[in-house]
Amino acid sequence: MLALFNTTKYCRQNEIQGEIPSFFKISKDIMKIVWASMIESFLVALVTLFDGIQVASIGGEIGNICNTAITICKQPYFILVCLITSLNVVISAIIARRRGQKDIEGANKTMHLGIVMATILSIILSILFVAFAKPLCLLMQTEEDTLPYAVTYLRILSGGFIFNALAMTFNACQKGMGNTKISMISNVVSNLVNIFFNYCLITGQFGFPSLGITGAGIATIIGQFVCFIISLIAIYLQKDYIKFRFKNLFKWNRSIFKPIMKLLPAVTIEQVLMRIGFILFAIIVNGLGTTDTYIMGVCNDINSLLFTLADGFSIGTAAIVGHKLGEKRIDLAIVYAKVAMILSVSCGIMICIVMILIRRPIINLYNPSNEYKFNVINNALLIAAAACIFQNIQWINTGILRSAGDSRFTAMTSLLSVTIIRPLVTYVCVYLIFNHIDENGNTIRGLGVYGAWIAQFVDQALRMTFNLLRFHSRKWTKINV
Repeated sequence: MLALFNTTKYCRQNEIQGEIPSFFKISKDIMKIVWASMIESFLVALVTLFDGIQVASIGGEIGNICNTAITICKQPYFILVCLITSLNVVISAIIARRRGQKDIEGANKTMHLGIVMATILSIILSILFVAFAKPLCLLMQTEEDTLPYAVTYLRILSGGFIFNALAMTFNACQKGMGNTKISMISNVVSNLVNIFFNYCLITGQFGFPSLGITGAGIATIIGQFVCFIISLIAIYLQKDYIKFRFKNLFKWNRSIFKPIMKLLPAVTIEQVLMRIGFILFAIIVNGLGTTDTYIMGVCNDINSLLFTLADGFSIGTAAIVGHKLGEKRIDLAIVYAKVAMILSVSCGIMICIVMILIRRPIINLYNPSNEYKFNVINNALLIAAAACIFQNIQWINTGILRSAGDSRFTAMTSLLSVTIIRPLVTYVCVYLIFNHIDENGNTIRGLGVYGAWIAQFVDQALRMTFNLLRFHSRKWTKINV
């Protein structure tokens, strides 16, 4: 057991380039960066949870239909998010590497170019998604009773997307430098604003009109605008390393653009392939009908709380590994990554246990309209909790490989596991093998929602295996950015 804490054994003897800090010193360094990302990710998931709970306060079947509409809108909206995320992953990785190289001018020019690209891209995407909101919702197998709510919600979110996109880009630049606190603070405040306006606008409080799902969409945009303003002020007032100035937005050259374009295609392909896989997965599940789509949405909201830990560790570890690679300390990049994996899995196990114990009262907050919905959500979350351990290892490895510039490999794993295997396994498990009892007591072929979660379990296990093998191959340490 003590060997687990001997960090000198974490890399091969011929890889050691200097002193290797102790396990506890490395853990302290990691947690300095990771804790803020973890809290930020948790709060983002928590506000999603509150969105669902507050929409459920509309009451009865209409509340459940509105929650179903929000679930349906998530996959089309995440297409917008994933394209900006692709850019931000690249910008953050390059800034982290420049920080390690002590090239502050290069980091600043990369940041300003990233902001210009994010602005142009978000405007184009917003126009397209507002115009094609209805076809996108129909693509997601939206039923007639849910369609008007889904279209309205998607148009509101898409119309105000520029605020979310720029806030994400500002915060990605900060994270590349290892400053995760600003992103956490901006999201804490914006989430509180979101929750407050949800309360005011969904059911009509403090003299505000009762707008239902429209109010939920407006509240989200207000929260994102607040996040944008805080992030902009923070990066403008930054005293160390990166400093945003409007006059420098177009002061970059080909040498700054080149590394971005070297990494961006593979990262974008990875994100798009993942999103295609998730959309296919959602279409298959939505085909089960409004009840099962609602159940899946509630499960996803609650499961996102489990994912926040992995996401926080992935963001923080990616920044640290990028710094160490920039410093040419490959041994420390490997050691810090392995310690982060141990910490992530240990925390993940504890959180999974807590979630299993408290899942029933959380489900009740969604006000499921009958016992069938409650029982399916309750049982499906057990599968989600089991998959969480694989998810933690998979996602932290994905962050490490991306920060090293090994995005072609992560794109290939996404193609194989998320885009091909996950939808196939989902269809087989949901519709073809075994039987389940539906809401009306009828025996239906397939496992229904349970099959969808089994498919997610398989996907996480596969990606974990692929990424771990790649990590141990050390090929990611030889990529120049």
